[in-house]
Amino acid sequence: IEIRCTSNPESLDRAIARLNSFDWIVFSSVNGVDYFFQRLSERGGDARLLGGVKIAAIGPATVEALEMHRLSTDAWPDEYRAEALAEKLAPVANGARFLLIRASRGREVLAEMLTAAGGHVEQVVAYDSMDVDKPASDIAAAMAAGEIAWTTVTSSAIARNLVNLFGEDLRKTRLAAISPLTAGVLQELGHESATVAEEFTSAGLIDAIVAAATQD
Repeated sequence: IEIRCTSNPESLDRAIARLNSFDWIVFSSVNGVDYFFQRLSERGGDARLLGGVKIAAIGPATVEALEMHRLSTDAWPDEYRAEALAEKLAPVANGARFLLIRASRGREVLAEMLTAAGGHVEQVVAYDSMDVDKPASDIAAAMAAGEIAWTTVTSSAIARNLVNLFGEDLRKTRLAAISPLTAGVLQELGHESATVAEEFTSAGLIDAIVAAATQD
């Protein structure tokens, strides 16, 4: 996939102009943090505008990205997925106002669960996630020749487009899924994962590959 700044920043700009009206800002990815603060800076603001707002994040990489802006995270789940974060926030959701910083596409489960728990949820797109139409020629050739031992699959969107890009050649590599959700999408598309990360992070994915490789 290709990541770029949002092509329609109007809703993000409106949210930035009234950050103090929210009780919580929720970041679901490092990209969300990066593009949010890029836009915040372009609008003449900085982290001080978040001074009265609590912050939630899904995983440790997102927490670290927030720390780069000198911001502490008030809530994050033990299991790095949207459902777990929604469960973490559910006890304080009733009547609270949430701003969800997200990509142009993705699952709606976090917004749905927070709304069901009584929260008032507003979602804004901070960056666009676009499918790549054509793989690099050297990668396509290596995949077709069976020269790629492992392919990491780090999201449902990536899983779907990998199948679109490589078709049956994808069976010539071993697939490593970052989570059971991603592995499930691959399975729906007719491709089995050779390994699935137990911790849903890049480091967890590497650990899963190393463990699988040492069993060969």
